[in-house]
Amino acid sequence: MVLLLGGDQVARTREGRALTAALDLSSGTELAAQAARDSPDAAQRVRLRKACIWGWMQDLARCDPDVTGQLVVPGAGLAPLALDWCATHPRCSAFELDSEHMDAKRTLIAQCASAAISRRISCTTCDVRSPQALHERLLAHGWNPQRPALWVLEGLSYYISRDELVALIGCAFAGSPHAKVILEFSGPRESLTPRARAHTEQYHQFIAARIGRLDLEVTDIHQVAEAAGARVERLVDPAMIEQQYEFPRYFKSADESAMRLALLSAAR
Repeated sequence: MVLLLGGDQVARTREGRALTAALDLSSGTELAAQAARDSPDAAQRVRLRKACIWGWMQDLARCDPDVTGQLVVPGAGLAPLALDWCATHPRCSAFELDSEHMDAKRTLIAQCASAAISRRISCTTCDVRSPQALHERLLAHGWNPQRPALWVLEGLSYYISRDELVALIGCAFAGSPHAKVILEFSGPRESLTPRARAHTEQYHQFIAARIGRLDLEVTDIHQVAEAAGARVERLVDPAMIEQQYEFPRYFKSADESAMRLALLSAAR
């Protein structure tokens, strides 16, 4: 559903586009159509979060290339982020982890990219809610915890508890103090306009019902950062992303969407 909603904003390279073209997305067609119909800004939010994540990754690579030498993507799914990054950054290694589809994704990446690119991408089956399991899997596939790394948590915070999210962020900073975390999440709804709050609750409960839940998780970023030993370097909402990356304006202010992106670093 997310890949369908994101459209041409999902992949950035020839290799990434080849990966998305090779995927069978038919199982998400009905959900994507319903989401687009019932929540008109759903597709825009997906496009904005992907543009912002990519933009921040590029910023970090320019300012401190050591940080982006290792890319860790828990809950990676089938998205081409790691493939796009390794295709454009020949010194980067990427570690993708998720509870399913990783074997199939590894095969597809090998078909869509040269060996020089695909051999730098690890796709590992892992329960990312378990810091110990995640740490062991990363080490087994060549991750060096003493070196800086960039962790990207996109579309994951909605489905794990606050304590699990805190533990995951803490794992990112347990090695090098120079690690960074890009986190996409849903902030509290109390400050939203009545219309935005109703639409957010409807959309989240629509998604939650498909996985046997009543609602998706809401994140208080400052509480989570403090509990994880992190600090918030950047925090943006969709209106800010539209302005920065020159998207057509859909959101006029922060109170029109609960979606947020934060860049976290280790607390000093």
